[in-house]
Amino acid sequence: MNAILSFIPRLFSLRAVILVLAVVFALMGDQLALVGWADRALFSILGVPEGATPATILPQEAFGPAMAERGLSEPLWSDMAVTAGLAIAALYLVLAIPAMGAAVSLPVTLLLGGSLVVIQAALMFYRNAWVPFGVVLTLLVVGYVVMLFWLQPRKHIRALTDNVRDARLKLAKVFLQQGHTDEALEALDRCPDCESEIELRYDAAIQQERKRQYDKAVSTYRSIQERKKGFRDTAARLSALEKLAPDNSLMQGGSFDNTRTLLMPEPAVSRPTLGRYEIEREIGRGAMGVVYLGKDPKIARTVAIKTLSYQAFDDGQLQDLKERFFREAEAAGRLSHPAIVTVYDVGEEADLAYIAMDYAKGRPLSEFGRTGRLLPLPRVLDIVARVADALAYAHSQKIVHRDIKPGNIIFNPDNGDIKITDFGIAKISDDSRTRTGAVMGSPLYMSPEQLKGQKVTGASDIYSLGVTLYKLVSGETPYQGDTLANLTYQILNKRPRSVREFNADLPNGVVRLINKAIQREPDKRFASAATMAEAVRRLAVREAGQEVSS
Repeated sequence: MNAILSFIPRLFSLRAVILVLAVVFALMGDQLALVGWADRALFSILGVPEGATPATILPQEAFGPAMAERGLSEPLWSDMAVTAGLAIAALYLVLAIPAMGAAVSLPVTLLLGGSLVVIQAALMFYRNAWVPFGVVLTLLVVGYVVMLFWLQPRKHIRALTDNVRDARLKLAKVFLQQGHTDEALEALDRCPDCESEIELRYDAAIQQERKRQYDKAVSTYRSIQERKKGFRDTAARLSALEKLAPDNSLMQGGSFDNTRTLLMPEPAVSRPTLGRYEIEREIGRGAMGVVYLGKDPKIARTVAIKTLSYQAFDDGQLQDLKERFFREAEAAGRLSHPAIVTVYDVGEEADLAYIAMDYAKGRPLSEFGRTGRLLPLPRVLDIVARVADALAYAHSQKIVHRDIKPGNIIFNPDNGDIKITDFGIAKISDDSRTRTGAVMGSPLYMSPEQLKGQKVTGASDIYSLGVTLYKLVSGETPYQGDTLANLTYQILNKRPRSVREFNADLPNGVVRLINKAIQREPDKRFASAATMAEAVRRLAVREAGQEVSS
């Protein structure tokens, strides 16, 4: 129906008038006074004997006898020649003139008319033949005047159409640069079809893929196929996405839980993005979500992206969760210390929040917390002292880590560098509960006051660092429990197992330091992380005979 409606204005345009004139001239040309006048005028000019004065235009009734007096006759092929001339003239008027424009078509039209006069003169003088080309000349003149009226508004219409298309394309491009794919596609829906419009649709579909809006990407790819089949790799991408259709959780972007990866199994599907970061691969998993290796394409920076899946929390907690996550992440982003992973950015998608941080090369200390893989004691003391220094700096900035454990300390064996990760995230896990009611985080390393839900201060990090030291020198933790309730009960009520049970060769100073750090009452621990760092270094000097690097 739309195609018919769009064809009607073209059907009743001025070009249609020219085609109708051509048909009328072909059928009734000899009966029309205007057409006959053209032939008589041409004969009056060409038929005058040499040296004579041109006569006035012959009247209709005198035209036949005058031709007979000159010995002229119409050949058998005359009607066919005139019909062909009318057809050629009509096609020239409706097709060539719009392409050439008024300025170029004027001399071409004069040339065609002059050619007809020359042909007519040649036939008269050399063949004694007369072909009524006046009807063709009349169509050229009348048709050219009609087309002048058509060209002027068409020029304005084309200019307006081009302006609308350019404006729509620019608007869609701006929306795409801002990541607003829905608004970009809405702008393109009212844009006249062109190659650039399809290119932008394709770019929008790629963005939808990367944002995991797979159902919308399918719709966009189908619209591209309707406009231009075989455009780039649209068919392959559409096929890959349609294979995901049976799994609605993949096709709909707000349904990822905290264990599902964002990376799709289909190689034809674009790698997803979080904000401006392109996801390259999965590098780890935690209680709160998956950790990815990503890249900031604007500055070619490699980052680690930790995600916080909203699916892990009750709907009633979600708003409070978001507020605390962004507040804590913002605070963590202000930390600047060589032993603390730098937070670059924080953002939110439909189903998760994410934090982009410096990608620390190395391995988590949890890999060195098992029997047979323990690091030398001097190395462990050096690491703990530097971690305590970093915590002292964070505490001075009013930031408590809340989840110090070997898995959150990255150690690079090649150069000895350490990096503490996850500042700011731990408060979310500490205060939030999953739908099953279990505390998130690392209960083995949590301080008693943290497990009881009391106010958490820097003393809690000191406790966790003491348990971390215990783990790194023995391969075990002070408490063990087969359930969270049992473990919590032990931490709150039982004495910790002596570290000597697992490493009988530990110096007395190390045992005393650990015992002080993991005291149940916060005020019995080290007064500050800086005080603990000093104690570790003094111990290292006394026990190892060398000063631990500061």
